[in-house]
Amino acid sequence: MKNKNIHVNWSDNTLSNSMPEIKVNSEIELVSGWRSHATSIGKSLHLVSEKQIDELLKAIWNIYINEKQFFICGNGGSACNSNHFAQDLTKGTIGNGLSRPRIKAISLCNDIGFITATSNDDSYDNIFKHQLVAYANRGDGLLVLSGSGNSKNLIEAVGWANGHLGMKTYGILGYDGGILKDKLSNYIHINLNHMEKCEGIMSIILHYIMCELKELYNVTLGEYESS
Repeated sequence: MKNKNIHVNWSDNTLSNSMPEIKVNSEIELVSGWRSHATSIGKSLHLVSEKQIDELLKAIWNIYINEKQFFICGNGGSACNSNHFAQDLTKGTIGNGLSRPRIKAISLCNDIGFITATSNDDSYDNIFKHQLVAYANRGDGLLVLSGSGNSKNLIEAVGWANGHLGMKTYGILGYDGGILKDKLSNYIHINLNHMEKCEGIMSIILHYIMCELKELYNVTLGEYESS
């Protein structure tokens, strides 16, 4: 974003030494604009492999019908996407959770007590791995969300999951996929070197998967329940 005719005057107030006084004399001028942003997102979405998305979708469905757990984790914006996706899977895919069990989707980004204790007493690199050690069972699944594919705490979690309990590991990765791309059972690649756009595309993919799972439930188990 390019700002035109904005004058900055530093205040003499000692309480505001780090904060400039900004007077705007004209409207801002956007460098790229919404249409350019939307076009970039659209092009990147078309490059995402539908086969890779279907693999993740089928994996979550199989975990559900086998009554296993599906863990999700990420950092920063990807942590927020992890929380959102876990809620969508658990609450959003099945309308009446009283008549049939819901998907057991768990975000490893929610337990702030465990995360801060592990970070303080041990290492931030182990905040997700140690939760898997505590909660994971044989046949569970793990999804990691990462713009770079190089987050050490995700690498640690995937390394542990790959070696224990027959867990399958999945990912949605941006940039070139980083270290994680060679450690996962399957991953969806967003070939885009822009963190914010990667996280936005992740959200679109995750909402698509949630909608497909909801429809899959309605046309299979949903019909069975109503018969």
